[in-house]
Amino acid sequence: MSVRTVVSRLFQNGRYIFEILRPQHRVVDFPKVKIFPRGIQAPEAAHLSAQHAVPNLVNASIQAHFQSARKLFVDNILKRVTNSLAADLRRRTAKKLLFGDSTPFFALVGVSLASGTGILTKEDEFEGVCWEIRDAVSRMRDRLQEIETISIEDVEGLGQLKVGKALAKGSNAVIYEAERKEVGNEVDQASKSNQEFSLAVKMMFNYDAESNAMSILRAMYRETVPLRSVPASVRIDDFEKSFAERIIRLPPHPNIVAMYNSFVDYIPDLPGSRKLYPDALPSRINPDGYGRNMSLFLLMKRYDTNLRDYINNTNTEIRDKILILTQILEGVSHMNRHNVAHRDLKSDNILLETVGDYAECPGVVITDFGCCLSDNVNGLSLPYKSPDTDRGGNAALMAPEVATAQPGLFSNINYSKSDVWAVGAIAYELFNGVNPFYQTNKETPALRNTTYTEEDLPALNENVPVTIAKLIAALLIRNPNKRPSAELAATVCQLYLWAPSAWLNMPENSLPSNSELLQWLLCLATKVLYQGHSSAVYSQPATGKQRTATEYQLIASFLHRIKLKTLRQALTWIQSV
Repeated sequence: MSVRTVVSRLFQNGRYIFEILRPQHRVVDFPKVKIFPRGIQAPEAAHLSAQHAVPNLVNASIQAHFQSARKLFVDNILKRVTNSLAADLRRRTAKKLLFGDSTPFFALVGVSLASGTGILTKEDEFEGVCWEIRDAVSRMRDRLQEIETISIEDVEGLGQLKVGKALAKGSNAVIYEAERKEVGNEVDQASKSNQEFSLAVKMMFNYDAESNAMSILRAMYRETVPLRSVPASVRIDDFEKSFAERIIRLPPHPNIVAMYNSFVDYIPDLPGSRKLYPDALPSRINPDGYGRNMSLFLLMKRYDTNLRDYINNTNTEIRDKILILTQILEGVSHMNRHNVAHRDLKSDNILLETVGDYAECPGVVITDFGCCLSDNVNGLSLPYKSPDTDRGGNAALMAPEVATAQPGLFSNINYSKSDVWAVGAIAYELFNGVNPFYQTNKETPALRNTTYTEEDLPALNENVPVTIAKLIAALLIRNPNKRPSAELAATVCQLYLWAPSAWLNMPENSLPSNSELLQWLLCLATKVLYQGHSSAVYSQPATGKQRTATEYQLIASFLHRIKLKTLRQALTWIQSV
């Protein structure tokens, strides 16, 4: 306790002590008019008053001393429990900042910012710059996606589409090439009839759902997770609204299929339908069919091929393979950030665009969300109380923690790193041509996701860079706690592609400074924003090489989500391998 506090306490409490110790001289003033009890004369009343005067004076003195001691005790206790002066100062300061003169406070903030050691640190400033980069790239991508979608989102039925030949058929759907019918004269229509279809329409096979819009949408809601526009013509009640609010809508992303619209319509008798999918046709078209009259149609961008056919038919350079792997990881990272797990990743469900701006290096998207987990209530954790619970498709590429899960009253399956495990298996198919978890020949048995060990994984080709090979091996670690997340894996690939080579060979526990990281990010952002109006290739003045549209989109995806923490984690991971 300081001297000033001691003096203040003595001065304040000494007054009470002095009042207690000093003699008390009190004067009792009798009223001028006295009313005596009946039967008592005035002299007798005066005698009684004189007898009671001394005891009353003593009682008054004792009561005064007691009140002074009580006040001293209460005041000291309250000063220890509450600080009225400090509380008053806090109230007055807050009132002045909110409603009065706040200049001194913000001047102090300015000094702190200038010094770099005050309220906002250098790392906070760095994160602020990262936020500005993310915001700028996000606004640029939103404008491009709006331009791409605005002319197609009002399609409400097959009558507005021109349907061509079948492109692909699966167990649950068939995909046709399509184009929107233009309103114009017959000459214009004839001149456009020979042009290539730029859209595709996916018709789902409906065996169970009733032929009405809400029943079909409720039964096939997973297919519409990447949908960019929800059909406005569907009227829903409170129950259907609560169901729709549980569904997660995946925001658009360059590595997620561009699904423009969806609608419910009658299944038509398209050319070749009786041979391709006779069982899925309704009885009005095929008397032996089991399908319903109506089904769900998804209108999306047309892509050229899938990853399996591309691997089998194309001789791809190692750098292009790394670009494909990075795009897949960026798509999975985007899904996981929005609490969506695909649960059916395989080379058939990864589509590629290989013409136009993507002729140099293909663009990659993830499609077919029919088995996905997209629940606002449970997120990426699925209660697994019964063996009848749907754990997803493609049992061969099911992550070990999912394949070996046991049902129980309190059992849950965590899908936060299940898709990235499937990407590791697909990476073997991409770089080696063979997926070790598929049975390709009788001589080499396939690995089983329930029993394999990391030592059982085959070696990758020698031309695969060490960093990428170590990353693929890490993606297939059985323990999900030791497995890198999709965001971390995508960041590692992005750093390998674009970061200075010196960063990849730095000694352990030695990271680039914040200024170096900031300068590099700003350089990438400047290139992306400068070329944001177009997806065409552009040249690098230093090397004269052409940067492709795929590389441009990858950099934009990287800047759209980058954070200082993730960047440092990826650099640390690269140093540790």
